[in-house]
Amino acid sequence: MWMKQTIGEQRQRMTGLFEPALLNLSKVCVVVWSDLERLDKVLSTHFASIPHCHLVYAVDKFGKQISSNISTNDIDNSYRNQDLSRRPYCVSLYPKRHFTLSSVYISHTTGRPCISAVQPVMAGQQFLGFVVADFDIRHLPLSLDSKTSYYGQPHHDNPAQKRPRRLTNLFDKYQDDIQGILNKLISEHGVFHVMIHYASTQVLLWQIDNPYEYRIYEIEQLLDPDMYLVYPRCSYPEKAKVSTRTIQQVLKRFRTLRLADDSIYLRSGSLNIMNAMISLTFSCEGTEYWPTDEFLSQNICDWFETRPVNGNEHPHFINVSHPANISNFQFQSCHF
Repeated sequence: MWMKQTIGEQRQRMTGLFEPALLNLSKVCVVVWSDLERLDKVLSTHFASIPHCHLVYAVDKFGKQISSNISTNDIDNSYRNQDLSRRPYCVSLYPKRHFTLSSVYISHTTGRPCISAVQPVMAGQQFLGFVVADFDIRHLPLSLDSKTSYYGQPHHDNPAQKRPRRLTNLFDKYQDDIQGILNKLISEHGVFHVMIHYASTQVLLWQIDNPYEYRIYEIEQLLDPDMYLVYPRCSYPEKAKVSTRTIQQVLKRFRTLRLADDSIYLRSGSLNIMNAMISLTFSCEGTEYWPTDEFLSQNICDWFETRPVNGNEHPHFINVSHPANISNFQFQSCHF
C-alpha cells in the first residue's frame, strides 16, 4: 500500500528502461525461435543488455516455456516445457501484442516479490510468443525524487532511514515448515486463534477447549514432531467462519508480506477462524485489523501502492485486545 510513492510514474520509468532492450531482443529471437539451443544462446548473449535483469526466458503463445532460464552466470534447461500459463503476466497479456509490465508477484525461483517485463515476439503478423525478463523489486531503481510521504503528507526525513531493516532469522528460514504445522493445528487440532511474532520467533496459540488461556511456543518447540500431541485431534469447528482452504491462503499471504521488503515488512500477524479476522503489524506503523475475505481479495501488488489517510482509503484501526472479546464483533461500520 505504501512502498511505492507513485506507481504510475515508476511503471512508466521502468517501461522506458526495459522496453528498448526487450524489443531489440525479440527481433533477434524471431530468427532462432524454432532452434532451442540457438535461442538459449541469443538470450544469454543479450542478457547483459537488459538493465537490472534477474532472469530472462522465452514462452510460446500457449504459455509454455520453450527456452532455458537464463541468468547472469547460468543457463538452466530444467525449466524448459514448464507451464507458465497461469502466471500473472500470461493471464493478463494474451492476446495482447505490445510490451507490458506485470503486477508484482512472488517469484517461484527466489520466493521474493518480482515484476516481469513481457515483450511479444512477432514474425510479421504471426504471433510466436513472448520474451520475458524477471526483475527482483529489491534491485530496481524505484525511488523517485518526491517530497511526499507514504501517506501523502509532506516530510523532510526519509522514514526508511530510521526503520530497522529486517534480518533473516530462524522463523524466516523455516517459514514453509511452520506454515504447514500451523495449518494442521488449526484444521485438525482445535486451535482457533494463532498469533505469529516474527521478530521474537514466537507463536501464541489458543485452543477451542480452553479459549481463555494461550500458550507461547518457540520455533524449536513448533518443529518438534511431538507438537501435535499437545493438542488432541478434533473435528474442525462447525461455527468457524473461515474454511480450511482459507487458513492456508492467509498463512501464505503472511509469508509474502513478511519477505516482501527488507525495510517495510510484517512483524506480526494473527488469524481467528471464529470471527474470520486477521491482524497485521508492520515495521512502519500500528496494527491493522481486517476481515479475511477483504485481506485476501487485495491483489498482492496493492500492498506496494500509496494509500493516503484521508477519506476511506486508509484501513480503520479497531482497538481489540483479546480474541475472546471479538468473536461477535461486526465489521459493517468499518471502512476498509
